[in-house]
Amino acid sequence: MKKSYLLAVFILCSIVGLSACKPDQRKDTDKSNTPLRAPLVNSSSSETIPSSEETKEKGVNDLSFENTSYNYDVVTGATQTTFGSNPKPLYTYEEKLEKMFWSNQPPLGLMEGNYYTNDGYFDVGNKGIVEIVTDDTHKIINVEFNEYGAENYYASKYAGANKRLSDYAFFQAQNPRTDTTLVTVVNGITFVERQMREENRITGNFETVKGSSTTAREGLMAIAAELADEIKQPSKTKYIGYAEDFGNGLIGRIQLTVTDGKIDSARYDEYFADQPEKIVADNLKKYYRQSKYFSLEYKEETNDDFVSFADSLTKAIIEQQKLVLENSELAKHPSFDSYQKLIQHIEL
Repeated sequence: MKKSYLLAVFILCSIVGLSACKPDQRKDTDKSNTPLRAPLVNSSSSETIPSSEETKEKGVNDLSFENTSYNYDVVTGATQTTFGSNPKPLYTYEEKLEKMFWSNQPPLGLMEGNYYTNDGYFDVGNKGIVEIVTDDTHKIINVEFNEYGAENYYASKYAGANKRLSDYAFFQAQNPRTDTTLVTVVNGITFVERQMREENRITGNFETVKGSSTTAREGLMAIAAELADEIKQPSKTKYIGYAEDFGNGLIGRIQLTVTDGKIDSARYDEYFADQPEKIVADNLKKYYRQSKYFSLEYKEETNDDFVSFADSLTKAIIEQQKLVLENSELAKHPSFDSYQKLIQHIEL
């Protein structure tokens, strides 16, 4: 009886000992169940930016659009916002930047056509402005949407800021809420803009990028749809714009609207390349995917130098109703030469 008792105790202890040797399963429960996402850009995608000479040789509305191929998770309806959540990070910020991509590149070349615009407020007070250009057959040449942060935006730095052309998308990239989607507001905007342009419509349902559908649906799609009847008719206001890659990591862009033969608006900006390695000047590489006019850091570090120049330039264009300007103060600015290169391709 004693031997049987000792044998039973031995067997029981062996079972307990073997159980104790199993891996600690608690470590797995601490890990996220969310699968890591593949890089956003297709490996087969090749970005080709026309040279300055190639852009010059193209005709009116023979434009080059940014054509990166993306691995988006798309939806056909609104998605639930993750705002206010605090998910566990899946990547470091540096790892995310390797996987994420968005583009600020404007269409390159000479664009002319009927001009339509509309604006409105959505979400928590963000302002959206949509601009549409069509040709004489009512074909959509371009759709462009810009969103500005609400004046009471929770991140005060971006109150009133242009989300597309500032560093706002990088701000989003630092937030763990974008870890599973790897997309920013710019991805959501440009994805719908492309559908509108290629499908030649601004109404009906469009696919949106999962994780960035609020701006697209409540902003771009809703505000653009209000122009549905208007764009079927010729516009009294004409659009004339030209953008060119200077080959040094900067893209220059001049935009005009003309009503009854009179220039009623003018804009000038320079866009930094999408990749820092394409920007020649080392001190400018950190501003990639932004523009000189709307980059918050660039404006601060240059004491609004470019904004002051661009505002003075466009004011002179409107006042003098011409593009060839004789102004010694404007001519001193380094961007004046770039501006002169662009206006050679525009006839008023």
